[in-house]
Amino acid sequence: MRRSGSESWGIDTRFDRYGATMLYLRDAAGLRGPLDNGVPTLRPPVELRADLAPYATAGAAAQWAPWWEEHLGRLTARGRAAREPFGPLPAPPPDPGTDLRALYELVVDEANAWARDRDQEYAARGTGPAARRWLSQPHETVARIERELGRACAPFRLAVRVLPLTRKWGRRLDGTTMLVSEALWLDLDACDRFLDPIVRSLA
Repeated sequence: MRRSGSESWGIDTRFDRYGATMLYLRDAAGLRGPLDNGVPTLRPPVELRADLAPYATAGAAAQWAPWWEEHLGRLTARGRAAREPFGPLPAPPPDPGTDLRALYELVVDEANAWARDRDQEYAARGTGPAARRWLSQPHETVARIERELGRACAPFRLAVRVLPLTRKWGRRLDGTTMLVSEALWLDLDACDRFLDPIVRSLA
């Protein structure tokens, strides 16, 4: 977890390990369809497993979509308010007896291990001198907008959940919750462009 902010605003940034696990299943099985609202593939790339092909059915692909949407709902302010404030709860497994559950049971252990490794790598990027510049980017974005507005921003709190994806990508899930790729969040200019309209809407 990383918190950036001041007395009047704050940004809570965390790696979305459960989302990464779910996307690992998608990528390893090669599920296709309007599944994920355009979420790019994972980085490093997940090997497409031929042995999962019999389980990568149209039913599994269709069932993945509401499973993913349920996870996104748990990330939002409403979802966070409905549980204890100690971080995200594990994503529940797919419903028993479904094609997606059969696929999940084959992949979940390696998917969890892969996501845990990426989480550790993300945490390591937040330490040391090289991290100071990108950790300060939200402060710089807010300070620039305050100068342009000629006043301090209204108090706000943002939750940013980060995924290891192949390209720069971000989505605003609700007024105060963002899902972004590491490639976007760690790119100073891309992060500034993404945050700008969001901060302005809350300022």
